[in-house]
Amino acid sequence: MDRRRFLQTSAGMALMLGVVNAAACSSDAPTAGPGTTGDTGSTAPGGTFAVPDTIDEIECAAALSGDELIIDVHTHHVMPDGPWRRSVPSIEAMIENLVPASCTEADPLVCLDRQAYVQDLFLGSDTTVALLSDVPSSGRADDSPVPFEDQVGTHDFVATLAGEGEPRLFVQSIVAPNFFSGAEQLERMEQQAATGTVASFKAYTAWGPDGRGYRLDDPVLGLPVIEKARQLGVTVIAAHKGLPIQGFDQRFNDPDDVVAAAALFPDVQFVVYHAGFERETTEGPWDPTRASRGTNALLLAMDAHAMPPSSNVWCELGTTWREVMSAPTEAAHVLGKLLTRMDPDRVMWGTDGIWLGSPQPQIMAFRAFQIAPEVQERFGYPELTPALKAQVFGLNAAALLGLDPEATRCGLAGSGLTLARAEHDEQHRAGVVTEPWTARAPITRRQMLGWLGRGAGSLAPF
Repeated sequence: MDRRRFLQTSAGMALMLGVVNAAACSSDAPTAGPGTTGDTGSTAPGGTFAVPDTIDEIECAAALSGDELIIDVHTHHVMPDGPWRRSVPSIEAMIENLVPASCTEADPLVCLDRQAYVQDLFLGSDTTVALLSDVPSSGRADDSPVPFEDQVGTHDFVATLAGEGEPRLFVQSIVAPNFFSGAEQLERMEQQAATGTVASFKAYTAWGPDGRGYRLDDPVLGLPVIEKARQLGVTVIAAHKGLPIQGFDQRFNDPDDVVAAAALFPDVQFVVYHAGFERETTEGPWDPTRASRGTNALLLAMDAHAMPPSSNVWCELGTTWREVMSAPTEAAHVLGKLLTRMDPDRVMWGTDGIWLGSPQPQIMAFRAFQIAPEVQERFGYPELTPALKAQVFGLNAAALLGLDPEATRCGLAGSGLTLARAEHDEQHRAGVVTEPWTARAPITRRQMLGWLGRGAGSLAPF
């Protein structure tokens, strides 16, 4: 098999994870930098990927496969023909950096459109159910890559493909009370909720006019939005925290306001997107003396507002897992801290797909990841059992979204998308198609040079 083609198979994925293991074992302990929160006290990696000692495709596929209910609570796509590309060229430039390096379309954003979304998410990965979000904007249709009406259109499109049964896609509406008058924002929320598709409202509190953000517990901007959502029966409020995007007001990118709002509204569920993770912070064990950044900022806020584990504050792993999965010690601390301090039933799966294509590599890596026993013992982190991973993958989100896991499984078993995925997998086994998922990454010298030219690793998550 061609080497580059091999690297896009399950055996190639297993090899890549084995290389991460080897690199982590041979490297020195991480150098402390700004925001470093501590170390493991050992040069041994804090985590490892359990992969076979073979490149046999069947054995590798078996090791990285599973039958979990996977609910991705953080997904995106764009509408390439929308007016937003002319209205907000800065957002277009930011999203173009997320186009797969292997995209061959004349218009690269076609590789992130609605059709690519369905292909990458439901046919090219084990994702069962998804929540579709949008990127920061003023809320106007002309500056949103996926206006609310188009989110509903994707919802309906997926429903048509899936056929009768449980829903495969939920819609998350963006609120921007700092861009609208109070009455206008509340009216928009009411109109959108009336469609019956809104499962959650989401805020980008660090994004605002003239570069100024706001707090979710602000009595003029934030609290009326929460009260209106509760009146409308939409009791899930999410907020982007951490991972600053260009133009963000960093003063309002801390999770404290979300936790404060949660304390005021115990009957509303609040989700901290990205769990507050930041690339600029090297994640280590919990240290209350250095807890103003990264996931520690979320844990600090939980303590400050006396919010216990299993409260109405949740967190998700969109982009966070993708960033730390190549650094096993950081990955061990991120997962270990969240699972112990937020509780195993409050950590949810998210990928920020379909930025960079199918989330299947992230899924396979999470299935294989283990926290080192000595790190578990020293910091009280849990063992990542299949049952615990199943909670993170989908059972927790099912509880949040009011889904019955078994009914959802049964309802989706005969859906059109499920049958299409099964047919695609069968074609793969028969050799008609080369792989049920396609890695979206540079695999040629030309693609690698192009990727490096754009600034390797400088991806803009939402």
